[in-house]
Amino acid sequence: MTITSIVYNEYEDEATRWETLQRAIELREWAVVATLNNVLLESDVRGGRVPIEAVVDRSTAEEYSVNPDIVDGWKQSIPQEAVDEIATNADVAVRFGFGFLVGPILTGLPYGVLSYHHGDLREYRGQPMGFWEFVHGQPTAGITVQQLTEKLDGGGIAASKTIPIDDLRTWEAVKRRLFAESEDMLLTAVETLQNDAVQEPEALGDLYTLPKGRPVATFALKNTGGHLLNLATPSS
Repeated sequence: MTITSIVYNEYEDEATRWETLQRAIELREWAVVATLNNVLLESDVRGGRVPIEAVVDRSTAEEYSVNPDIVDGWKQSIPQEAVDEIATNADVAVRFGFGFLVGPILTGLPYGVLSYHHGDLREYRGQPMGFWEFVHGQPTAGITVQQLTEKLDGGGIAASKTIPIDDLRTWEAVKRRLFAESEDMLLTAVETLQNDAVQEPEALGDLYTLPKGRPVATFALKNTGGHLLNLATPSS
């Protein structure tokens, strides 16, 4: 697998302070809990940005910057002329750094666009990654590499995996495992495309979004308890 093109997203969110405040009010208690969680607990999950040179050889790749059109206020569509240019030397794209993609990029390459979804499309769609499985006390969580369509988390399945999470005490630990276990899946997904073996899901799971109300309280209690338990009895 050769990286032939690198496409940078030049879109900048121009939300005003008032719009940002409105969004925080809309999210209510989750805005508070998530902010505290990010500040106090999550630095070891994100791990900072990785230079692109550490992942791919830029000397052999064409680089493009695009400013996607915004559709329906939040979806991103890469302009046709940019898609045509990318398609001159690329068979498939992998989505990182873009929002929910729609438009010509999905059909402009022979194998379309691959994207990670850290969840099982047949059970959990939407966001946040691993959150609802953790709150619901599920023993496992899924990871999917999907071939994108214009249906939110409803693409064809190019690779999938189910991993245990019932031994993990915190949401941060769940996310770390999801990230770690997904590293080997992209090559499998590309091989699936080449073999024309992408599977359409027979059914899609519920579409989840950022939590409100009781799930936030459940999360706060369970996650805080898990961190306290880790301090008292560290896992091996």
